[in-house]
Amino acid sequence: MAKVTVVTKILNVLLQLILLISLMGFVSFANVYGFFWAAVTGVILFGVNRQQRWAYFACAAWALACYQLAKQGYEFESVKRWVMLLGFLVIGLAIYLHETLGKKAATNNARESDQG
Repeated sequence: MAKVTVVTKILNVLLQLILLISLMGFVSFANVYGFFWAAVTGVILFGVNRQQRWAYFACAAWALACYQLAKQGYEFESVKRWVMLLGFLVIGLAIYLHETLGKKAATNNARESDQG
C-alpha cells in the first residue's frame, strides 16, 4: 500500500509540473487571452496542489479542451503534437489522481461526520 502512495505522490508532482509549464507557456502569449488561460491553469494548479477533487476533474476537462483546440487547429499550432500527446496523458493522470487522492478526502469527511 505504501508503494501506491509513493507512486501517486510522484504522479501528482508530475501533474503539477505539467500545469506549471503550461501556465508559463500561457503567460508567454503576452495578451489578455493568454493571461486568462494562465489564470484558469493557476487556479487548477492551486487545487491540485491542495489535492482537491474538483481540481483533478477540472484538470481533465482543461486538458480535453486544450486537446480539442489543438486538434481542430484553433490554437497551439507550433506545439500541436505536444499538446495533443500531453492532453491524453493529463486526462488519464487527472482521472487516476481524482480517484486515488481525491477519494481519501471524501472518505475522511464521512468518517468525521460519523464520529461527531
